[in-house]
Amino acid sequence: MRDQVSRPAVRVTLAALLTLAVAAGGAACATSDVASTEQAAVYRMPITDPASEIDPLTAADQSAMAITGLVTEPLVSLTRDGELMPRLAVDWTASDDGLVWTIELRPDARFNDGSPVTAADVVSTFDALIADDSVSPGHGAFVGIVESVAVGDEDSVEFTLSRPFSDLPILFTGTNTGILPADYEVGSWLENPIGAGQFLLEDYTIGVGATYVANPDYWNADAIELDGVELKIYDDFAASVLAFQADEIDRIGLTVESASTIDVSQYETISSGYNRFDGIFLDVTAPPFDDVAVREALAWAIDREALVANVYEGNADVANDTTFFPDYSPQPSGLVQREQDLEMVAELLGGRTPSFTLTTANQLLGEVLQQQLNAVPGFEVGLEVLSTEQYFADGEASPWLTAPVTVTNWAKRVPSQYVSLVYGAGAPWNASHYANPALEELTAQFDATTDAVARQELADRIAHVQWSDVPVVIPAYSKSQALQNPRVKGEFIGAIDFYTGYNFAGISIEP
Repeated sequence: MRDQVSRPAVRVTLAALLTLAVAAGGAACATSDVASTEQAAVYRMPITDPASEIDPLTAADQSAMAITGLVTEPLVSLTRDGELMPRLAVDWTASDDGLVWTIELRPDARFNDGSPVTAADVVSTFDALIADDSVSPGHGAFVGIVESVAVGDEDSVEFTLSRPFSDLPILFTGTNTGILPADYEVGSWLENPIGAGQFLLEDYTIGVGATYVANPDYWNADAIELDGVELKIYDDFAASVLAFQADEIDRIGLTVESASTIDVSQYETISSGYNRFDGIFLDVTAPPFDDVAVREALAWAIDREALVANVYEGNADVANDTTFFPDYSPQPSGLVQREQDLEMVAELLGGRTPSFTLTTANQLLGEVLQQQLNAVPGFEVGLEVLSTEQYFADGEASPWLTAPVTVTNWAKRVPSQYVSLVYGAGAPWNASHYANPALEELTAQFDATTDAVARQELADRIAHVQWSDVPVVIPAYSKSQALQNPRVKGEFIGAIDFYTGYNFAGISIEP
């Protein structure tokens, strides 16, 4: 049975303040212990108004995830180099057949109400994630992989899989995987912001932001040198740029827009691991991309180095149309790196002139791609830029899944996951309408083995199929990049976006 400990007074205060904030239509309401950020060592970050429910299990946008993720704690996370880092889990092992994974839990971890983090809490959290009726965005990562979760002993949990999956621990680094108490009720988090993470949520005010203080009972509290964190809400990116220049926040994303306004040399540029790719999805069931030669021609027509420079501000690596991010092991071998080759394009097109429209919500990338392709003899390319809401509209006719050529960003995942999500027959987000049973069989074998030699061979074959069939052109792997106020010291251990949650261990503020 869970230890029954009184909730900290700060959260009672929060609930009252929230009630007042909602009643006042979102007006600022709180006087925070960390409000005096000039004296306290508080890291200040911009976010946008959360577009989804602020709940660890159902948060669907980065702002809502950031608000909850500073309080909750996952089993594991990733370092900036893509290595697994123990958090609430300290060890993980698979059975000989790969169908049962035993996760050993950190014995001294506690929630911020003082109760211990138990195996039952982990089971409850993942039961909620994998349930058939789960509405969590994190649900999809476990579909077809995790069959059930059960308590092993007092300090361990057993995950039973429907098929061997050698990268299971990496799935624990995904969204909505912060561990919650077994008695947690979805939708109640803002009334009682429970978690076992680095900080305590002290105040959240609609339209203004959130303030946090360091959690003295965090299992790694000695590594947290900050007094707190403040998340500030800005209506648009230009407003956050102005706030950064006025030293009101400590970080701003380094984009084409911010770089054109800010004297970059006055700040520290920070960067960490890969966070996404922008895939060009080609409908392989209809002309002109039902011809693999036309798909190959498009892949060889793109100037990938120019994309890295002009779209990603240099903070990306050229990709080669496979789903193996550069920090994943093993890396596929034996493929020729695609780069713009106009002679190859002409040979593949054989005098044809494919005409099509790029549909995307990424205006900059769409415009640069259109410009590049129209400069290549043989292509006639139009561009349709939609709002995010229009592009990802609900329903079977959603543009991002039905338009002939779409450009969509995909967050970093395990390479084989993309096969079940976008490459496989019946995959829910298969915008290319592509299927290749051989690719699915190779991927199943890859997931099932932990033998290094076998995994290398299978990675080579999987990548070769993706590269040869080219239903998705993947021109670059993007990284996180930001400008940071020089008053901040230390280096972030993990990603600096919210792919694996912010880890503030070792980060301090210069007095």
